[in-house]
Amino acid sequence: MSHSRIKAVSFDAAGTLIHLAEDVGSTYGRVADSFRVSVPPALLNEAFGTVWKRTPPAFSGTTGLDDTDEKAWWRRFVREVFTEAGAAFADEETFADFFETLYRHYEAPGTWLAVPGVHETVAHIAGHHRCVIFSNFDARLRHVLADLDLLAPFEAVFLSCEMRLSKPDPRAFATVAAALGLPPGEILHVGDDPRCDWAGAEAAGFPHFRVGPGQKKISELLRELSLA
Repeated sequence: MSHSRIKAVSFDAAGTLIHLAEDVGSTYGRVADSFRVSVPPALLNEAFGTVWKRTPPAFSGTTGLDDTDEKAWWRRFVREVFTEAGAAFADEETFADFFETLYRHYEAPGTWLAVPGVHETVAHIAGHHRCVIFSNFDARLRHVLADLDLLAPFEAVFLSCEMRLSKPDPRAFATVAAALGLPPGEILHVGDDPRCDWAGAEAAGFPHFRVGPGQKKISELLRELSLA
């Protein structure tokens, strides 16, 4: 990567800047238990992973389904997780109440944590480059980041639910580039998802920096950008 060419850095959110305080299986199982549906967390974790791998992102244009918004996408997704786990709710009303409780939980303070070192890293980068968030997360993300005091360094937040386009769609990357008024080659994308962030960025002409399990820590981005 030519560091001199980079004018802006776009950051994915979940798995890159923030992570869950508790695994999804434990959370799904605890909330479901309050609605008299008992499923082992390990089974829900496995079902979640299986459904996640086969489900295109919301607004990807490939689902073949008419999800009216990101909440409708999540509702369908969560139902499929419990179906995959062999669990059923008493009736539609019970599932609806369960889903509302679960959906609100993932916006509540304490549900998400900042990745260690992310505040200092992003603040340092923002002193030298334009910084934005570019995420397939839904509209709850702004509240989550505000609670974690992570919004200030970013000049803009680009969400798939608002663009009606999701990573890895090249049009989503092009939308961000156009909004920044920069060519793709001058925007470094940082993310943890092999399909949405790495392959998506590469196909769109964005250089990218890989974080997450088995990859670099976000603090290493400073060295990558010759800022450390």
